[in-house]
Amino acid sequence: MIAAAPALLAAQGAGSGVVAGRVIARPDSGAVIAVTGAAVSISEEASRATTDSTGRFVLGAVSAGSHSLIVRQRGYRDATTTIDVIAGDTLRIEIALEQEPHRLAAVQTVARSPDAETFETKPAVGTISMTAAAFAGVPVVGEPDVVRVAQLLPGVVARNDFNTGLNVRGGEADQNLILLDGYPVYNPFHLGGLASTFMDATVGGIELMTAAFPARFGGRLSSVLDVHSAEDARPGMHGTADVSALGATARLAGSADHGRATWSIAGRRTYADALASMFTDNIFPYHFHDLHAHASWSLAGGTHLTVTAYEGRDVLDANLAEFASDSGTKAGAGQWAFDWGNRLLGATISRPLGTNATVEQRVSLSGFSTLLDLGDGAFSQRSSINDLTLSGSLLAHGSSDDRSVGYELAAQRVRYASGSAQTATTSYDLRQRPASAAAWVDDIWRLSSRWIVEGGLRGEVLRDRRWASLSPRLSLKYFVRPDFALTAAAARVTQSQHSLTGDGPLRYFEVWIASDSVIPVASAWHWVAGAEHRLGDAGTVRVEGFYKRYDNVLDVNPSEDPAIHGDEFFAATGTSYGVDLLAKLQRAKGVNGWIAYTYGVSSRSRDSLRWTPGHDRRHDLNVVATWRLTDYRLGARLGVASGTPYTPIVGEIARRTYDPSTDTWGAGDPQRQVESLAGARNSARFPTNTRLDVEASRVFKLRSATIAPYVSVLNTLNAKNVFVYLYRYSIDPPTRRGYSQFPILPSVGVRVEF
Repeated sequence: MIAAAPALLAAQGAGSGVVAGRVIARPDSGAVIAVTGAAVSISEEASRATTDSTGRFVLGAVSAGSHSLIVRQRGYRDATTTIDVIAGDTLRIEIALEQEPHRLAAVQTVARSPDAETFETKPAVGTISMTAAAFAGVPVVGEPDVVRVAQLLPGVVARNDFNTGLNVRGGEADQNLILLDGYPVYNPFHLGGLASTFMDATVGGIELMTAAFPARFGGRLSSVLDVHSAEDARPGMHGTADVSALGATARLAGSADHGRATWSIAGRRTYADALASMFTDNIFPYHFHDLHAHASWSLAGGTHLTVTAYEGRDVLDANLAEFASDSGTKAGAGQWAFDWGNRLLGATISRPLGTNATVEQRVSLSGFSTLLDLGDGAFSQRSSINDLTLSGSLLAHGSSDDRSVGYELAAQRVRYASGSAQTATTSYDLRQRPASAAAWVDDIWRLSSRWIVEGGLRGEVLRDRRWASLSPRLSLKYFVRPDFALTAAAARVTQSQHSLTGDGPLRYFEVWIASDSVIPVASAWHWVAGAEHRLGDAGTVRVEGFYKRYDNVLDVNPSEDPAIHGDEFFAATGTSYGVDLLAKLQRAKGVNGWIAYTYGVSSRSRDSLRWTPGHDRRHDLNVVATWRLTDYRLGARLGVASGTPYTPIVGEIARRTYDPSTDTWGAGDPQRQVESLAGARNSARFPTNTRLDVEASRVFKLRSATIAPYVSVLNTLNAKNVFVYLYRYSIDPPTRRGYSQFPILPSVGVRVEF
């Protein structure tokens, strides 16, 4: 943050300067610690700031002359220092606070918008940051879901109402790097994609990078979504409990050692199976659960340690024969078991080196596994990936630039198998142990008051394919005015882990495999140009045009031979281009929200074939508004989107079967086998989608607790948004029937905080 002072100084008038400094404390141990979140202000001046994780702050546009600098932080005695600001110069200062535990009256502190600080100090091309408060009040599906909020942002397409998968600027759903506190999560949703793995109470904010992300990020072609865990620095223990139409969530959090240590633990479980068991024994036994824990410690010498853990599991265990009618049971209606889940454990330790450098070390162990068992072992499929990643970085703050270097070492164990335990046969069993290494360098230069340049280079090596690559990254920002900037970026990205989900609308069985000697590494070039206008701390208006070129994008081969490894995919090329618009209003009171619009065109080609991927929405508009009153909170979302492509059915044929006992061909007994004849791939489009959702919440105070019940109504206009068409060619004339997505769907819930 302090390194931004030269750029801020150059933007000041002739009669003003910059104050850059650090706030520290010296406890009884004598060690120096950084004071995070301290409010820094100057009397009779509009300048104010909040210290970052290293205790640093920058105040720009401070008029020349003598002033009183005031520093406040809970648990410390207020500090007032007289400073002399020289026009056209930077005053550097260090303030030491004295510990003084005391109880404060209820106050509301409005810190400077992080978006405004990012706008002034980084190119941040294609980057959107949102706090948990910013998306509170958005109408929910069952319960609040951060990934569904991300689907309402520009450049992001939701395939349908049932899927929380992300398609970003024409990319596939597996081309997004999903992170929890910087650690990878392979499948951030539950079975079928209806709900994500992130519990609303545990989320402190998100950062979405839709293009040309910095060199420290790699391994995906489309985007980076980093979800930050919420931290509660209030003394004592606090909690929340959420009960919704989907499930129940509970979270406990607190702090210790005057706020230098924070912790939280949360859990969620769906209860549809438990409710059904109260009324009938003939139930469909499915549920999922999530567990999340996060802790941070500020240690001696400015060392900071954080730990994050997550575990989620979907369980379906049913005997489908129990659901069959008395007329008979088919062979396939036996015992079914479906297991699906993610897990993650990560730790980060950072330590300052002097006053202008920080070293960081990270380690994580994450994984995903799923098992589908049909007919009690008659047929089973399993897929799993385990990932061990070790990474580190060194960040140095200079007078005109911020330099960083880092490395990343990763090893995975991947398996995909199918077969029958009852017959002791294996149709497919792929085991891979890929390992990769990467090194990167990045630098943010503040060349003048008008120019900010970020350049980076990422080098990668993949052992199993004996592959190496260099991926450059470059982002530019030019300030036409202090509140208006032009941006541009170019970047190359690569991906060596791929999903076999295909082009269908739902993701019910996930398979990950890695690039090796026969499976190529995919790559893409991002080109972006845009403009952004800041509305002070209240909001922003941004327009960006993008073009992406893909190579070796993998397309599932529906006719692959299980005995041949390497024919699971076809390597295709592709392009995506379009324009994004974001108008965001985020104020302390009143109406807030955003308008997001994307026009996008995507295509894929292989040899002489050319098609449009199933996520290609040409127009996608989302208008989100929340209104906070004294005791009420109202929310609404209007979505209008053109239809996505699908492959039409143009006819059906009856497959004849041969009976060797009679040496005849027939229609089969007891069932006739009917095969659909498909038209050209994704040559038709569903109708336009329209959806209006509303939500209302009321806050009640009960002693030290806050109770906030809410009611949400999805698709209030009952729009018939087609999910799939079913055809019948056995009658004359043939018919096509469309099945809709969400009907009018009310949902209720309540959050209790104490």
